[in-house]
Amino acid sequence: MPPKEKVESSEQVLQAVILADSFDERFQPITLETARCLLPLCNVPLISYTFEFLAVAGVQEVFVFCCSHSDKVKAFVKKYEKSSNMKINTIVSQELMSVGDAMRELDAKQLIDTDFILVTGDVVSNMKLDRVLEEHRARRQADKSAIMTMVLKKASPQHRSRSVGDGSLFVLDQGSKECLHYQPVKAFKSTREDRRMTMNMEIFDKHPEIQLRNDLIDCQVDICSVEVPALFTENFDYQDIRADFVHGILTSDLLGKTIHFHEVSDVYAARVRSTQMYDAVSKDIISRWTFPMVPDSNLQVGDCYEYRRGLVYKEKSVVLSRTCVVEEKVVIGANTQIAERAVLSNCVIGKNCIIGANVKIDNAYIWDNVVIKDNCVVQQSIIANDAVLEQGVTISKGCLISFKVTVGANTTVPAYSRLTALAEGNEDDSDAELISDPAVVGATGRGRSFTEAEGSDDEDDEEDPKNKQVSMLAFDMSELKLAAKQQEDSASDFESEASDLEEDLISPEEELDREVAATLDRAFQDGHDVDIAALELNTLRMATFSNFKEMRKRVIPGVLKHIDPVAKAGSGKTAKEILSRWGPLVGKMIHDEEDQVDGAHVLHRVCATLYRDVTQAQKVFAPALRYFYDEDILEEDAILEWYHSEKSQQGTDIEKKLREVAAPMIQYLEQSDSEESDDEDDEEDEDSE
Repeated sequence: MPPKEKVESSEQVLQAVILADSFDERFQPITLETARCLLPLCNVPLISYTFEFLAVAGVQEVFVFCCSHSDKVKAFVKKYEKSSNMKINTIVSQELMSVGDAMRELDAKQLIDTDFILVTGDVVSNMKLDRVLEEHRARRQADKSAIMTMVLKKASPQHRSRSVGDGSLFVLDQGSKECLHYQPVKAFKSTREDRRMTMNMEIFDKHPEIQLRNDLIDCQVDICSVEVPALFTENFDYQDIRADFVHGILTSDLLGKTIHFHEVSDVYAARVRSTQMYDAVSKDIISRWTFPMVPDSNLQVGDCYEYRRGLVYKEKSVVLSRTCVVEEKVVIGANTQIAERAVLSNCVIGKNCIIGANVKIDNAYIWDNVVIKDNCVVQQSIIANDAVLEQGVTISKGCLISFKVTVGANTTVPAYSRLTALAEGNEDDSDAELISDPAVVGATGRGRSFTEAEGSDDEDDEEDPKNKQVSMLAFDMSELKLAAKQQEDSASDFESEASDLEEDLISPEEELDREVAATLDRAFQDGHDVDIAALELNTLRMATFSNFKEMRKRVIPGVLKHIDPVAKAGSGKTAKEILSRWGPLVGKMIHDEEDQVDGAHVLHRVCATLYRDVTQAQKVFAPALRYFYDEDILEEDAILEWYHSEKSQQGTDIEKKLREVAAPMIQYLEQSDSEESDDEDDEEDEDSE
């Protein structure tokens, strides 16, 4: 039974719901002692940025849902509300385990009586929501089935503010602004289903023109109708707002609801959903991409940051030694002392910290009341409140040093270590006796290594753990060790254990090779239209976060391999016949002059590789180069640049001979270019006379 629609009042109070819990464990062990929404981001509690974002949007009433560390969240909200024009209500439920639970609790309490803004407590954004609210309300007036509008930000797949390991693939209708299909995309896929996109083809009946987009950042800012919480109540299997709710609504024939989107491009919006994103968003704030939400705006009562040259932000009560060096992109909190010859670069230092002599801090985040004694080195790590580093300590990249940990003198903490001062097995009891590990924190240290408990619910059982690794602070993809075998229980996802092992041994590049080859083989065998084949390839490109260069490396040989150099006309296998039919598909992988030059190099190399006999290679290369020129796939300047490049003049003997085959064409192009130049000069002379 569909949820009842509530009567909307003429004078609406703009409401917002903040989900303060992240429902994951990516910041542990730090989040064992405080809520993630209260973690300092450039010395300001993370949820403060979310509150400011909503205040600018004109929100009048906010409901903050929280579960873990609710006392600390309530205390902060109470303090923040005193200086805010918004009415902020804290809703505590110890039973919340997911977004779905929070939405069902919201529906049960009947707190919302109009359209509302739904965000997480880790959103940092400077965008205004006036336009999207106006569009959503107008759409609701015309069509009550339009229950939600997602705000999506355009950004390249390699953009710094995009979470590594977590992506999204959207199928959109730009005309109606309707989202037609949604699929989460992980960097590493553990099942065959993860590697496929399955979409209802009936979508094309109502939407003849669609876009497949993987260049959108989804920071989960949604405008929801009052029906959304009720739909969660009716569907108890809905847990995640995207993977369950959005996917469920879009694939249901019974609910009859629609979800729309609003795309923005000239604003900042991101979620601090991992330590990698914590680093990225911190750098964006320091670099002022989030303006006006920057340190010198002094979002917190009592802050007094000054903005200085080199993107340095310093409070007035900071004490700097004359010989210390503060390089660019540094934030220093109040009452912090920096001793002689200390070097700070690309880092954030909290309040009341003591930084000793000869200390080097680079790309690190030091929170309040931290003591770092002489001759220490801290690289690309997070050090939480009240931690102490004794003399000569080295903190390698990617470390999380939790509250009140002490690292003994001359100790080196290995990369990606996580240290806590909580007793093992009693993380919920701060008074439990801690047994420190001298091998980790040194003889005089206090703390131990933290490892996640077995059965952690942070990630889906089926998800590849490498997705979590790549979202860690300072993680380098080159360090990723691809496992030769997955867990035994993953074998059920495949036809047999042998095929499971085979799948897991395949690298992402080999997987893309295989998928492109399979797509092209289907297109040739079934006689697909070029546009359909291009659509499938672009879908594959987006799903694998590949670029057009990677696709050209595979599409060009995939087309040319079907050419038989000795075939007769009418066989359908000659160079002319194959290129006439499938050459335009190559053209859809080439968009600018740089692409054209790269395409010429690929064509040159592929012809030399596919055919060992130079005569056969020449019979394919020459007509292919001419065809691409005649069809404007490769323009004159690009071909000339390829021919005269050092790269084309090197290579195998066959490659050198193929280049010689192109010489007459090059001579023709250069002669034509020279004649055009002479004609232009003559015209200029006539004009001057």
